[in-house]
Amino acid sequence: MDGTIIRIGLVVGGVVLCLFGLWTHSFKKLAVNYAVIWGLLGVLMVLMGAIPILSEWTHMLAPGTGLAFFCVGALILFTEVQNSLVISQLNMKNRELAMQVAMLNQESERMMHELEELIREQEEAYAKKDSVRD
Repeated sequence: MDGTIIRIGLVVGGVVLCLFGLWTHSFKKLAVNYAVIWGLLGVLMVLMGAIPILSEWTHMLAPGTGLAFFCVGALILFTEVQNSLVISQLNMKNRELAMQVAMLNQESERMMHELEELIREQEEAYAKKDSVRD
């Protein structure tokens, strides 16, 4: 009975993981590579729970050990999903900041060219005034 509960938990956890990856990617919270990884892991979990030959190991566990194993695995999985969300958001912010820095650099160069033109025009105007005085 305990092996059956673990198999059902694997199937449900895999489906939830796949749906969570798609849902968070659709709202731009999760990067594509992480969504694919979590989707593949979810499919593997579903296969491991649904195909009896892949889940034979669940019958070898002691009754309480299976539940503890499942809970620890779920906790680790939850932590890693959180980490991938944070990394995805930091990567997105890093890209945005890089774009803003590039735009600021471009604006700075444009302003430097304008300043150089103004300085040249001012020098030419002073040169004309000096030549008129002489």
